[in-house]
Amino acid sequence: MLLVLSAVAAQAESTDAKLDALRATLTSMRGTQMRNIENGAPRGATSQLTTAKHQLRDWIESRLPELGNRDNPGTFEGRLNSELGAAGLMFDPAHASASDPWSMEYLGYLNPVRVQRRSSFVAVVTSLGIQCGEDESAYVYAWSGDGWQRVLQDEQNDYTEKGYKPQFLSDVVISPWNPSNNYVALTLGVQTWCASVWHDIYYRAFRLGGDPLARPLVSGEEYANIGADQPIRGSVTPDDVLIQYDGRSIDGLITVRQHVRHYRIDGPEAQRIDPLALRPRDFVDEWLTREWKEAAFWSESANREGMLAWHKRLHKDSVHGEFIYPTMHCPATPDLWQVGVDFSDPPTPIGEPPKGVYFTVRWRPPYKFSIVRVSDTPSAACNREDREADEGPQTLFR
Repeated sequence: MLLVLSAVAAQAESTDAKLDALRATLTSMRGTQMRNIENGAPRGATSQLTTAKHQLRDWIESRLPELGNRDNPGTFEGRLNSELGAAGLMFDPAHASASDPWSMEYLGYLNPVRVQRRSSFVAVVTSLGIQCGEDESAYVYAWSGDGWQRVLQDEQNDYTEKGYKPQFLSDVVISPWNPSNNYVALTLGVQTWCASVWHDIYYRAFRLGGDPLARPLVSGEEYANIGADQPIRGSVTPDDVLIQYDGRSIDGLITVRQHVRHYRIDGPEAQRIDPLALRPRDFVDEWLTREWKEAAFWSESANREGMLAWHKRLHKDSVHGEFIYPTMHCPATPDLWQVGVDFSDPPTPIGEPPKGVYFTVRWRPPYKFSIVRVSDTPSAACNREDREADEGPQTLFR
């Protein structure tokens, strides 16, 4: 009995030492945010933030033996946050509402830790304050005979102006149980800031194995509207990654459209596959805004040379146009639709015939699209209005 009590006391002492080290680091960071920014540190973040991230991670891992394989992670999460709060390490949101958010000192404070069960794994998300937001890290743990073992660490530790991509992690998704013990984890994040709902979203998919620092199989960064409750959604299997988010439309009147990123994983490689979009109009938008090396594969071979010329003419760093409403169906060839885009600047006045470019799109169910031809005149064969092809939010997620 004395040996057991001694072991428990030694573990508690070690845990307290880790918490003391974290407190010392965070305390030393307080009051330095604006000075760091003036010295070129993005969002006030320096390598000292990585020290705090790892001290927090190590403290949580020292407590993981308290979480059994079948225990409720919510109870464990509450215990961790209660102790961090009692140690004076949590940011108080009430202070931010009464101050200028741009200069509010978030650096040196924590936001609550999140602990969630994901399939047979446990995902832990930690959150440290930076200017106008947070920098969150994801750690995934698998159960073994020796307890919880870290199998994934997804952090942002490059504190250069171009390389630093802090995020709020909206979800950590892990592929379902399978008898081959082959799992992929998908982290979904959004950049936080004090103003605007237009910021970057991030998605990264990792094969879970022996190396928690393995490079992602899929990694993406897209400009998106993050104002929705779920600005980015995703699902994953051992060989498939699917992401959907609200991104920019080339049409300034529409502003937002659904973007889809779907990848097939083959070993260490990932290839983008259908669906590329959910509506003919969105597919044309995607075709115009991607490089030809991608768009070429979405262009049918019979007219590819002519479509290359159109793509060179229309593709820019920022494509702008107005869709000619509505999209037209070509009833003689049931799998063809025609999407018109008015690229004139300023747009053609209402009541005058639009000066458009017309894209004939093949649409095979459910969401397989290709460009058949591009022309500066509409096709007489595409003469049936199809407003349903343009209307309503569409999603691959319930």
